[in-house]
Amino acid sequence: MMQQKSLQRELYRWIILSALVLVVFGGAIAGALAFQQARELQDNTLIEISLLVRNGQLDFSDFNEDEQHARRKKKLSEKIHDRNEDFRDEHNIEDETTIIIHELGISDNLKGIPPDISDGLKTITLGDDKWRVLVMSQFYSDRRFIIAQPTELRNNIAWSSSISTFLPILLLVSILLLMIHIIIRRQFKSLNLLVKNIDRQDGTQLKELSEKNIPLEIIPFVSSINALISRVKQVMHKQHRFIADAAHELRTPITALSLQAENVTHANDDAERNERQKQLKQGFDRLGNLVAQLLDLARLQSSDEVEAQTVSFNDVVKSAIADLFPLAESAEIDLGMLHQDKAINVKDQNGRLGQLVHNAIGNAIHYTPASGKVDISLFKQGNKAILLVEDTGIGIPEDELQQVMEPFYRVLESGKPGNGLGLAISHEIAEHLNGKIHLSNQKEGGLCFRYEQDLVSD
Repeated sequence: MMQQKSLQRELYRWIILSALVLVVFGGAIAGALAFQQARELQDNTLIEISLLVRNGQLDFSDFNEDEQHARRKKKLSEKIHDRNEDFRDEHNIEDETTIIIHELGISDNLKGIPPDISDGLKTITLGDDKWRVLVMSQFYSDRRFIIAQPTELRNNIAWSSSISTFLPILLLVSILLLMIHIIIRRQFKSLNLLVKNIDRQDGTQLKELSEKNIPLEIIPFVSSINALISRVKQVMHKQHRFIADAAHELRTPITALSLQAENVTHANDDAERNERQKQLKQGFDRLGNLVAQLLDLARLQSSDEVEAQTVSFNDVVKSAIADLFPLAESAEIDLGMLHQDKAINVKDQNGRLGQLVHNAIGNAIHYTPASGKVDISLFKQGNKAILLVEDTGIGIPEDELQQVMEPFYRVLESGKPGNGLGLAISHEIAEHLNGKIHLSNQKEGGLCFRYEQDLVSD
């Protein structure tokens, strides 16, 4: 069995993963840019100092004299002190000279540099140390100078700048994750309350869920649940009504049977006893028919959808006519097929279509007086199969045409015995087969039962 996933945990997982990717890649890119910019800034510092030297703004007349060299070195340090002060304060660099000015052929500050080194910015190795040097010549003399800075010190400054860039990103992402955690918890709080409201319902008194304080994305889901609750309430109301009506309908014939059974014992002679026993048997037959119809209706209302099979609508109607023809003949009713198209195929489920046709024709015969007529038509209309059962009976009052589809509803004006379940069963069958029943009174008198269902293409 597949393990169920928590939406909240999945959100946390993907958000944290995305944040880690952002920190790693975004921090790496930002740190690399900061590292590169720090090194470029230090190169610019070397270039600016070289411009001072080249233009003679820094005057070094004799680099070999220790006193003058110390004084000039101090003067140079003061010139560049302001430029490097921010770097030292920010990155905790000790207050020592980080840039050396070397005159080729005179100063011994940087030994091993060839005197014929070309002008320009480059990195050289002296012993075990690497230096970043800028070689330049003065405009007004033949003197050549090197402005140099240790590579290790440059890298330390650059790394400090890079880390200083990365740490705020890490801090901001951490704050963002905390805010997302708080927001998600608050949003899921409304869903948790929704779940608690559903759990508190015991199934007997269903109430629709409130959409107050529910996120917009969840409202369609809540609306669907409310629609389902509404349908369940309708089904429950329908079942409660069915049980109450069934109990009422069963109580009457059972009481009558009890009285008839008692009457049998009080018969005066055999002939009277036989007559009363005959009435008792008829009562049992009616009760058995009522129970059978109740079971049919209960099964239709509670059964799941079953696999449908393609059947010939023509054969179904012919079979129903053949079964009911003796009944029509005994009631002196003309039963026949008025019109029929060929090869009408539809879907059926466990013979339910035959039960619907049988009920329609049986009701027409039952409510049609002697010497009346029941005409049946079966034809195609567009992509629909149409069944018409037209009789010459008394019809149904217009305001009751829809009510007769409800269980146990009987038209009082008909004066005919019945339990009011035939049309209710037919209506349930039509819904299972995606069909539709329409009842109407004919102008010349009588009822027209119309049933339509989708055709099955060949």
